[in-house]
Amino acid sequence: MTESKNVPMSSSVRFGAFEVDLEGRRLLKSGKPVTLREQSFQVLAALMERPGEIVTREELRRRLWSSDTFVDFEVALNSAVSRLRDALGDSANSPSVIETIPKRGYRFVVPIPKRPAIAVMPFVNQTGDAKDEYFSDGLTDELIRAFSRIQGLRVTAGSVVFRFKGQRWDARQIGTELGVEAVLEGAVWRTGDRIRISVSLVGTRDGFNVWAQRFDSNLGDVFTIQDEVCTAVAEAMHIRPTSQPPKAHPSNATAYMLYLKGAYILKKRRPQSIQRAFQYQQEAIRLEPNWAEPYSSAAMSYIVRAIYGEMPPTTALPEAETLVSKGLALDENSAVLHSTLGMLRMMQWRWGDSEKAHRRALSLEPGNAFPHQTYTIFCSFVGRHDEAISHAAKSVELDPLDLMTNFRVVQANCYARRYDEAVHAGRIAIELTPDSPYTFFYLALSLTALGSKEEAWEVAGMGRKLAGGMPLGEGYFAYLAGVLGHAAEAREVVEKLQTGREKGYVSALPIVWTYLGLGETTEVLKWLDIAFAERDPFLGSLTVHPAYDCIRDQPEFRRLAHELKLSAE
Repeated sequence: MTESKNVPMSSSVRFGAFEVDLEGRRLLKSGKPVTLREQSFQVLAALMERPGEIVTREELRRRLWSSDTFVDFEVALNSAVSRLRDALGDSANSPSVIETIPKRGYRFVVPIPKRPAIAVMPFVNQTGDAKDEYFSDGLTDELIRAFSRIQGLRVTAGSVVFRFKGQRWDARQIGTELGVEAVLEGAVWRTGDRIRISVSLVGTRDGFNVWAQRFDSNLGDVFTIQDEVCTAVAEAMHIRPTSQPPKAHPSNATAYMLYLKGAYILKKRRPQSIQRAFQYQQEAIRLEPNWAEPYSSAAMSYIVRAIYGEMPPTTALPEAETLVSKGLALDENSAVLHSTLGMLRMMQWRWGDSEKAHRRALSLEPGNAFPHQTYTIFCSFVGRHDEAISHAAKSVELDPLDLMTNFRVVQANCYARRYDEAVHAGRIAIELTPDSPYTFFYLALSLTALGSKEEAWEVAGMGRKLAGGMPLGEGYFAYLAGVLGHAAEAREVVEKLQTGREKGYVSALPIVWTYLGLGETTEVLKWLDIAFAERDPFLGSLTVHPAYDCIRDQPEFRRLAHELKLSAE
C-alpha cells in the first residue's frame, strides 16, 4: 500500500533562514518580509504540503487556475516557479529547495520539522451501563475532531486509538507505538443531564501527568468543556491555536445524544445500520433544526441508499440535496458537508460542481480523511488515476484502520488497472477491516483479471454473504459468477432482480453487470439505457470500471459515455 507524506502544516513553518506564514500568506527571510506574488506563494504552499514528493504540473494547474480560466498555463506556471526560486535564492540547475522533475512537476527537498502529536485514548464509560458507550465513544471522537482542527498538532486517528478500548495500556508504550508525545485519557460518568468528565494529559516520555482536571456540569456544557480541554492541551504542548470560525452547538441535549447515537451506529459500517443511524439523525434535526452537524449524515444516508440500489435516485438525491443545502446554510465552513455535496454532485453527474465542492472541503480540513476518500472516487471517475490513488493513500494515512479509507485504495487501483497493487491492498484491507463486502468484490475483480479464478470465486462468495442481499452486492456477485464460469448462479440472481423490479424499485445497474458477466451484449445495452433513464448514480463508473471493458467499442456505449460528459476512450 502506497504511503503518502502529505503534511497538514502549522500556520508557520521554518526552514533555513526562511519562515512561511501560511495563515498570513507571507514569506519571511531572517524575520523580514520577502515580496512574493500570490501564484508563487500557492506553488510554495502546495510543495510544502508534500515534502519529498512530486507535485505534478497538472495538480498545480488545478490549484492555481479554475477550469474556466483561460491562460497559457505552461508559461504562467514556469514564471511562478521562477519568481519563487528567485525569492528563495534557489537555482534550477543546482536546487537546494525546489527540484524540477522533467516533464512531471516539482519536489520540495527541504525536510519539514515534525509537528507535536497527541493520541486521544477512548474515554472510559463509568456510568455502569453498556448502553452509554455511545456517549463516551462520541466524546472521544468529538475531541479528536476538535484537536484535528488545531494547526500545528498531529492527532492519531480514531480508528487507531479505538483498538485500545477496554485494554490496559501504558503511556510510554503508546508513545512508542503511535509516535506521539502525549496521550489524553479520560473517564465519563452521566446520569440524566448531569455529567462528570475527568481528563488527564500524560507525557509519553516519562508517563507523568502534564495537566489534569475534573468537570462536573450539565450535559449542555459539554462543548464548553471540549473547548477548555483543547485550549489547555494546546498550551501544555506549547502550540498557539489559530483562530477558527465559530462553530454552532446544539442547545437541546436530547438532540446531541441522538446525534451521538447515530454516529456510533454508523461507525460500525454495517449496511443494516444505515437506516437506524438515519432515523437518529432525522430526530436530532427535528429537535435542533438550526444545528448543522446531523445534516451531513442524514444526506449521506440517502446518497448511499441510492448507490446501493435500495431507493430510486430520483427520490433519494433530491432529499439529500435539501439536507445538504440546509446544513451549508447553517455552517458554510463544514468540510464534511462540502464533501457530502461533492458526493451528491458526482452522483448527479455534475462533474465541475463536484470538483469545486471537494476542493473546498479539502481546503477547510486537509487533515480530515473523509474529504480525501470521497475525492478519490471523483478522481477515478474522471480518469485521474494517479491523483485518485494519492488521495486514497492520504485517507489511509489519516485514518489507517477505517473500513472505507482502506476500501478506496483497493477500488482506485482496480479502476487504474493496477491489479497487483489492488490485490495487495485488498488483502491488507480485509485483514484490518473484514466487514466490507465491497472490498471483497474489488479484490475478486482484481484476482480475476490476474487469472486467479478459484480464489476470486471464493472471495466473491464472502463478499455476497456480507452484502446481505443488497442489489449492488448481488450485481457484483453475479458479474463475477458469469465471468468465472458459474452461469447458473448468475442467471438465478438476474431472475431475482428482475422479479424484484415488478414489485418495486430495484436498480437496473446490477442487472447490467450480470449480463456483462454472461457476455450478453444486447441485454447489457438494453438495461444500460434503462439505468441511464433512471439516473442511476453509479453510472459515473462507466468509463473506468473493468466490467465494461468488453463493450467499450459499442456505439451505444460510446453514446452513453458521451452523455455522461466523460471520455469513453
